Amino acid sequence: MHIPVILAQSGLKDTVYNDFYIGEGSDVLIVAGCGISNCGTDTSQHDGIHTFHIAKGARVKYVEKHYGEGTGTGDRIMNPTTVVHIDEDGYMEMETTQIKGVDSTIRNTSADLKENAELVIREKIMTHEEQSAETNFTVELNGAGSSANVISRSVAKGHSKQIFYSKICGNNACYGHTECDAILMEDGTVSAIPALDANCLDASLIHEAAIGKIAGEQITKLMTLGLTEKEAEEAIVNGFMK
Repeated sequence: MHIPVILAQSGLKDTVYNDFYIGEGSDVLIVAGCGISNCGTDTSQHDGIHTFHIAKGARVKYVEKHYGEGTGTGDRIMNPTTVVHIDEDGYMEMETTQIKGVDSTIRNTSADLKENAELVIREKIMTHEEQSAETNFTVELNGAGSSANVISRSVAKGHSKQIFYSKICGNNACYGHTECDAILMEDGTVSAIPALDANCLDASLIHEAAIGKIAGEQITKLMTLGLTEKEAEEAIVNGFMK
């Protein structure tokens, strides 16, 4: 299932609601491609609110890609909200990507899982100039044997700012892992705030965070192979974001 959205008029603001009911034993791929082309002076904004109801034993892969462009001075804003309910033995994989052109985004994701349900989230974000990006994940592991793996990869360039907040609540015998890896370039800033709530003796929860600049020896090695410094940086960033 493909659900594309394109805003091509400056000053246009919309909110889209999508509710997905994934039946027992189903196997579904959903692709959401959202783009804003703003060549004017007014703010263009797209907010998408997606709710997933995943039945017993169902499998879902959700791919979400955001992109902004345009020669105008008006802002390009995208604020996605994702709510996930996974029943027993259900599975969901989320792959979210925002690489270029979005001036401001607040990304809110919440999920609750029943017995033996599994959630995998892979997020990739790149910001530049004066852009800002805020990500908020909250996962409730309610069922025995449930698990969640939340991984974020980000690059902050120019004077851009990013905030990553992830909270995993282990309310039963479960496994939870959250990880944030970020590269700083120029004057970009990143704040990583992982949080774990262990509300059961048998909850196993892990968080990791690493933020830093590109290592000088990596650039030097690539330059010895004939790349310029800029090309070397681009190659490292592209590999990191894959």
